Amino acid sequence: MSSGEKTFPQYGPICGCCAPVPWWSPPDAEEASKDGPRRDAPRLLNSFTKTKVPFVPLDGNRVGWYICGPTVYDSAHMGHARNYVNFDVIRRVMTDYFRYDVRFIMNVTDIDDKIVMRAHLRRSEAMIAAAEAVGGLDALIAPLKALLASGEKNLGEQEALTASLCAAIVAKDPTKVADPDWTVQDGYLALAHAFEAEFMEDMRLMGVARPDALTRVSEYTEKIVQYIQTIIDRGYAYESNGSVYFDVPTFEQSPNHKYAKLNKEALKNVELAMDGEGALAADASEKRAENDFVLWKASKPGEPRWPSPWGLGRPGWHIECSAMCSDILGEAVDINGGGIDLNFPHHENQLAQSEAHYDIKQWVNYFVHTGHLHIDGLKMSKSLKNFITIRAALKMYTARQIRFLFLLHQWSDPMDLTPVQEGDAVTGFQQMEAAVIAEKTFVEFFHSVKGALRGLGCAAGYSVDQEHTWGDEERALSSAIDAARAGVHAAMIDNINTPAVIKSLKELVGGVNKYLGSVAADAVRPLLVESAARYVTMILACLGVAETTGGIGLGDIAGGGGEGRGSDSKEEAMAPVLDLVVKFRDEIRALARSGADAKALMQACDRVRDVGLPELGVKLDDREGGALWKLSTPEELRREAQREAEAKAKKEEQKRREKEEAARKAAEKEALAKVSPNELFKQGEYAGLYSKYDEDGLPTHDKDGEELAKAQRKKLAKTQAAQKKEHDKFLAKAAADQLGKAVI
Repeated sequence: MSSGEKTFPQYGPICGCCAPVPWWSPPDAEEASKDGPRRDAPRLLNSFTKTKVPFVPLDGNRVGWYICGPTVYDSAHMGHARNYVNFDVIRRVMTDYFRYDVRFIMNVTDIDDKIVMRAHLRRSEAMIAAAEAVGGLDALIAPLKALLASGEKNLGEQEALTASLCAAIVAKDPTKVADPDWTVQDGYLALAHAFEAEFMEDMRLMGVARPDALTRVSEYTEKIVQYIQTIIDRGYAYESNGSVYFDVPTFEQSPNHKYAKLNKEALKNVELAMDGEGALAADASEKRAENDFVLWKASKPGEPRWPSPWGLGRPGWHIECSAMCSDILGEAVDINGGGIDLNFPHHENQLAQSEAHYDIKQWVNYFVHTGHLHIDGLKMSKSLKNFITIRAALKMYTARQIRFLFLLHQWSDPMDLTPVQEGDAVTGFQQMEAAVIAEKTFVEFFHSVKGALRGLGCAAGYSVDQEHTWGDEERALSSAIDAARAGVHAAMIDNINTPAVIKSLKELVGGVNKYLGSVAADAVRPLLVESAARYVTMILACLGVAETTGGIGLGDIAGGGGEGRGSDSKEEAMAPVLDLVVKFRDEIRALARSGADAKALMQACDRVRDVGLPELGVKLDDREGGALWKLSTPEELRREAQREAEAKAKKEEQKRREKEEAARKAAEKEALAKVSPNELFKQGEYAGLYSKYDEDGLPTHDKDGEELAKAQRKKLAKTQAAQKKEHDKFLAKAAADQLGKAVI
């Protein structure tokens, strides 16, 4: 190392497992309590300390929260679903349970190497397809195909070859090219907008609440340039060949700053740091130190570009979040979040940039990271081609079931999914069974509660004619409610431990079910039962798996899923039900007139239960004293019927196999019974094992001529005796069968 080369001072404890706690300062608790007393604050797993620390807002009850949104170059997969559903749950709990006033910001990365390359690829493939349709352009098609096949990232050459091919197509047949004036400056953004819209729709379908503000890189290029200039002015960045790089050694040696707050090995992990520069990164020789990272990239041919004091270029990846978050939340941020894969280099560099820009020691107070989603142990990612899109998952399960899947795993821990496949097609996930069961537990609970209240004639929880005094059963249920509240609260303040929350709620469900089963139907205390059901509904709503309607039950969680229903006329809403009732009445009348028996009438009733009502989203459970109706969705009831049919088919298949196995064993037993005990040890499994036998066919010597031990002969004699018993039965049965034939 040369004497003039910058070095980094030793940072923190030598042990790699120790958390970098000296570089994190807890916020002022007195400032947070100025709005008055409130419920206990949660302890969040803070990536700065690698421990759970009490959450204290910067400003009273107000919370500024920024999360890194999607890079919109392809469809979102289940890994994205877990990340954004987890943050949706944490946000809902912080807002609806802990009652913080949260301002939730999410960015969209719509300027990125992946988007630019994907836009060029789509354009090139479209022109190749059009040229092949026109014909006679093989000489222009061949070099473009060769470049694409090579994997080289020479976008300038690719753009030129594609443009030449486009011009040739237009010259032959202008109708074959819809956008002959296509440029990457517009083309990349059209691609990004399409996938952003798809992503936002995926989030709506998953019941993820919209952010309070959405920031796009493409709308922030001017402010990003200004942000970078401030960092340069403070001496923490430099220009090189039209690009701008963050000066990590200078920042690190400043007494007010510290690099590697989130990842202690950040200064050593140069290879991973370079992954954050993008696939189209410039030569590393432009940088003064290997740990320096790009803030502004000088654009090369084939890349979109924006003006700056350093020449035409585009923002680096990390700087976008610093500039956009700072624009809305300023120089102090309560929470910054994202997937754990963003911990380094993205979040580490984001922190450094922002703290350099404001020249402050601590820009973010809490960094929270969600755990990876793995497929059979490997991180789900597009690069590994092991991803399942959100749309594909929603064809197999409901949004609520997927959310339950994530709730049953702690948000900060890694989670594994094991696909269930039929050939190459993924038909489900093994871990979803627990989620489906959890959902059904709560669905059945709410149906039971509503059924009990309807049975009392007080669906609203109160009737003047109903007795309300408490006995031992009511006091036990009240204790169960108190225990559930305590368990849920303990879980909520413990890093928002959703698996423990669900566990406490299920215990309360068990307590209510026990109560309903132990008291007479007309002795149920409706207010107490309704209180328990409302509490379960409220907590499930905080977790995003129930609708906040003020009633009890799960409702419809997909955002906008119920739009327009309030305007439906009564006739439109009732028409399908009335059609079914009229059709059923007509069928019963026709059967009665024809003198049909009870079986035919019962079959008609079963068709209404199994076919007609499920298509309207109604399930009937036959019970003593009258059927219980339950509201669901036609799709979910179809899925439930399919699962029941599959389970029944599996059970019948198991029975068939067991019957075949029993028949095989019986046939083997019968065949063995035909063998005389004197011949037993001379054939079958015993053939070749012995060389001498006594007069009854019992072996005396093994195949090598050695005399058998007394204990061994005794064991063989026992086997022979059992065979004689079975053989005698066979002979007796054969004689009886022969006699029967003779009599006939």
